[in-house]
Amino acid sequence: MPSSEHRCVYHLPYPLNMHSQFGGQVRPARMMEALSDWGEVWLVAGTAAQRHRQMSVVRRAVGSGVHFDFCYSESSTMPTALTERHHLPTHPFEDFAFFARLRRAGVPVGLFYRDIHWRFPLYGQGMPPVQKQAALAMYRYDLAAYGKCLDVIFLPSLQMADHVNLPSQVRWAELPPGHSIHDAPAEPPSHPLSLFYVGGFGDNYRLDRLLEAVHGLPDIHLTVCTRREEWEATLPRIGRWIGDNVELVQAQGPEETAPYFARANVAVLAVEPQPYWTFAVPLKLYEYIGNGKPILATEGTLAGERVAAENLGWTVPDTAESLADTLSGLSAHPERVEEARQRVMAVRDAHSWAGRVEDLAAVMAEADRR
Repeated sequence: MPSSEHRCVYHLPYPLNMHSQFGGQVRPARMMEALSDWGEVWLVAGTAAQRHRQMSVVRRAVGSGVHFDFCYSESSTMPTALTERHHLPTHPFEDFAFFARLRRAGVPVGLFYRDIHWRFPLYGQGMPPVQKQAALAMYRYDLAAYGKCLDVIFLPSLQMADHVNLPSQVRWAELPPGHSIHDAPAEPPSHPLSLFYVGGFGDNYRLDRLLEAVHGLPDIHLTVCTRREEWEATLPRIGRWIGDNVELVQAQGPEETAPYFARANVAVLAVEPQPYWTFAVPLKLYEYIGNGKPILATEGTLAGERVAAENLGWTVPDTAESLADTLSGLSAHPERVEEARQRVMAVRDAHSWAGRVEDLAAVMAEADRR
């Protein structure tokens, strides 16, 4: 039950879809659920016109003495001013002015900064040059505005700050994804070794060395859950390593993926290291933790660092030899898999979305100047 002692404003510069399984929509929905369990939530979301009406309600409430612990916003992957369907900056100041007004009233304001793909050369491929430059200018405008109206900028990882010029006068804090799996997962057999990967399969998600390693270990089974079109697009490159012990499945959402998690005893994030993976925190890392699975990850990735730091599995070099050696060892010593599973279960609750809201509330309390 939500606490009657807690109240917050939850701001999104776009409509909230509580049922979407699309990656960019999952986090805002799960945070809404967790915030609602934590306390009373006043939502400001939707189109600019809808947000304008909701902002007015909040402003009147603050003026009449209603206490809000904090205002928390989840940014868009687009610049804030371009989130309307027509992507024109018809309301470039309103959201930031709302934050600034709340801060003047003493309400601490924090924002989760979602994505920095725009900082990399691949951004804007296929866009008209004028449109791309306009978008880049609006991204920079967002950062400048944050420096004037926020107390805290939350990031998926602090490593992300190395790639974007965040305002120095605003505190930075880490708020990675979480999981929303409430029921304790069933304990699978730790032998034979059964691996599970769920996620994208494009250029950012290359599992070539893992597939090569598994190809030489016929007693180990790998299930890959990804979009068929992404899988088929990679077959010219990976087809030589696809044997009877590699299975492709399609499933979306916790209910559909549950049977595949249930039969697996190790989850996989053994992606090829790339600059993106040095700061990106994949949602699937915490989905794996929520399902109680020890994790096989690769060195040179932030996910690998997290797995190693919390002893949640195995972080190995991205070579077929190293992966094959690790998998062979786990297959021969299933007790190692069970020991790792128990370590994952011990930290599972701390990595839930409810745990993230507790972290958020603690940081915002420190920023409260009242």
